[in-house]
Amino acid sequence: MSEAHNRATRRTLLRGGLVAGLAGVAGLVGLSDHLKPAGTSSSTTLTLHGSAWRLTAPGLNRGELPKRGDLVTVTGTLTIDGAPEAGGEFVGSALHLDVNTGNGPFASAQQETHTFHLADGTIVGMGTSLREREAVYAIVGGTGRYAGVSGTYVATQSPLEIGGDGSAKFIFTFNSRR
Repeated sequence: MSEAHNRATRRTLLRGGLVAGLAGVAGLVGLSDHLKPAGTSSSTTLTLHGSAWRLTAPGLNRGELPKRGDLVTVTGTLTIDGAPEAGGEFVGSALHLDVNTGNGPFASAQQETHTFHLADGTIVGMGTSLREREAVYAIVGGTGRYAGVSGTYVATQSPLEIGGDGSAKFIFTFNSRR
């Protein structure tokens, strides 16, 4: 091979290496925006109020509490905090677990899955609620405006069928690492 050909090849390699190096640095800078330390994240909150909160299950009579092993559905209408009219619907399921904590014939924990259908998207959450403790759930995803969300929410539910007033309240804390 000629010396001129070798120089051109070395020049091409050096130029390509420089471009690749710059691209790598740019990629690391962009990646660092997504990997900020935990203290730099911010959060946004949303409060939803529920009405007409209903709990149903085959063979479960009004006023009767679900027993261990029962799978129930929960439904209701949602209003966004401060809005005068309904802003969505709620559907959920709860499996009453057979756990060895607590006394009496009723389950002391429920594994719950929640879906919040809102005008601008859907939020999906799940977790375990324990009797006589604040119920905190994980936000596991969403659609529309809520696509890619993460965070937690605190839930208070009072279905009519088990002696409640038919209300619910959910306070969401959405995490943002941007």
